[in-house]
Amino acid sequence: MASALVSGQVYLAEDFSGGNMPPPGWEIDNMENQWSVSATNSAGGTAPEAKFTWYNTVQTTRLISPETDLTGGSDLKVKFAHFLDNYGGGSYSIGMAVRTGGGEWDVLWEVAPNSNIGPELNYVDIPASYEGATDFQICFFLDGNLYNLDFWFIDDIEVLTPNALDLSLTSVMLPSFVAIDDEFEITGHVLNVGTDAITSYDVSYTVDGGDQQTTSVSGISLAIGESDAFTCSPSISFGEEGSHDIEVMIHNINGGDDDNDENNMLSAMVSVVPFIPEKKVLGEEATGTWCPWCTRGTCYMDMMYETYPDTWIGIAVHNSDPMEVPEYDAAMPSIVPNFPGYPSGTVDRSGTDYYDPSEFEEGYLERINAISPATCEITNFSFNWDTRVVTFDVESEFVADVDKELRFMAIILEDSLSGTSSDWAQANAYAGGGNGPMCGYEDMPNPIPASEMKYDHVARAILDTPYGTEGSLPATISAGETHSYTYTYTIPEDWDFYWMQFVGVLLDGETGEVLNCNVYPEEVTSVEEPQVVANIKVYPNPTQGIVSVSGADNATIMVYNIAGNLVASYEDFRNSTIDLSGYNSGIYLFWIKTDDGIVTKRIILE
Repeated sequence: MASALVSGQVYLAEDFSGGNMPPPGWEIDNMENQWSVSATNSAGGTAPEAKFTWYNTVQTTRLISPETDLTGGSDLKVKFAHFLDNYGGGSYSIGMAVRTGGGEWDVLWEVAPNSNIGPELNYVDIPASYEGATDFQICFFLDGNLYNLDFWFIDDIEVLTPNALDLSLTSVMLPSFVAIDDEFEITGHVLNVGTDAITSYDVSYTVDGGDQQTTSVSGISLAIGESDAFTCSPSISFGEEGSHDIEVMIHNINGGDDDNDENNMLSAMVSVVPFIPEKKVLGEEATGTWCPWCTRGTCYMDMMYETYPDTWIGIAVHNSDPMEVPEYDAAMPSIVPNFPGYPSGTVDRSGTDYYDPSEFEEGYLERINAISPATCEITNFSFNWDTRVVTFDVESEFVADVDKELRFMAIILEDSLSGTSSDWAQANAYAGGGNGPMCGYEDMPNPIPASEMKYDHVARAILDTPYGTEGSLPATISAGETHSYTYTYTIPEDWDFYWMQFVGVLLDGETGEVLNCNVYPEEVTSVEEPQVVANIKVYPNPTQGIVSVSGADNATIMVYNIAGNLVASYEDFRNSTIDLSGYNSGIYLFWIKTDDGIVTKRIILE
């Protein structure tokens, strides 16, 4: 992009925010289709970033910069952030090289990986022989067996002459929403982007332009590219609802002023809410029937549902098997931070690292007390049995002002999925017990035959995209407002509506974080699946209130709501009607026992 001095320091800069691959002026030498721009920040920078995706080949590929004029530059460096998601097997390398005049590449940095690398920030010295070049280029390359990595992410590329003394305030972390009188701390990170080591600094904050509170940090030694975490004192609380502007700044660097004060201040806003909306936590797991370790995911997903049935919503996102949703599956490596492969997941799409399924509870406990700016509900639900069109709203009531992009999203789940072909069989690394106990899977074969598997919590569709629906919420929202967005979907004939759930999600459109979520119905069944009695009919479905039951002679009928509560019961029932008009709209389960057996029927009350 840049081909001349910028602020006397930066000669070339690329952060991939333009969304093009290759960026304007850049080029790709070989395997152009494997390079892309990803809406992630896996390298540790700010989304988006460059991404190389594995391919089963032994080749060399390069992402090459435009020619850059280094006239007047000295003590030059190449700065870049990156993260390598390694697969295994080695036999390849990643690196960075430079050249002039379109000549041979001079490799300045190269690594032969045998594990994940980063996310990390690198500063690589450029030899003095390149100073003054007018046709200088850099490239990032991969060489060798490119099947043995998963992804390589690169971001924040610069060719520059760093300042001598330059400490940058890179992040400030504080809750966006707090309850009245709740105390919280301001934390953050600084990064040394200058050549001099940083040994001390002060960090201060103000609230609504008030008195400055200062914390001093000393006894450190940060080389260029190294960071430090800080916590400000004292902690803060507010006695009434409202929004507050907080400014954080660093100063007194090594006892004085540093060479660049443009990166020394950040601001944020915290809102004090009048009440805390009910919170549920969303877990998303990358899984597949082919994945032998994914029985661990099934085990811990079931455990989470059993332990936290009212506040945990888990989603199994399948890969390369009959349950795959291609768009959702393709997005998982960018949704799951530092995606390591299968099984792995994310909890509320928050944090800087992935969760192994065994760590889902840890993530849940970190998120369940997070305060959301709004409720999240599924409302106005309807299903047409003739057209199989389902329609519902995702709705939120806001308790705080919001001046950032938020989005709604919807996910359709199905339980009790099964099939007969071999790709429905579940690979099982725990067979025989050699890898320890795992919910009884140690007593089952490898693979587990399709006839013995039923898959729950399976993502069947995501609306409208894995990153939410753009424009589904206004850009500015005031406390007290309620907003909703309508989703419509046609359920395929081979999907079992009785085993389906519909998830509504409120997303932070800027960070991707899940702020809140909910599910309808809360349970797909409340009694054990019974023997089917074919001659019993329950109609109409949906109903306005009156339900006819035929083929039930001398029957016992129990009616449950979707929460599993018994709302009505009948003895010696004989081919008559049941009146639901006094109950709330929703799904009801009819449990019908006759001399011939037991049947359950689901009825939608409109």
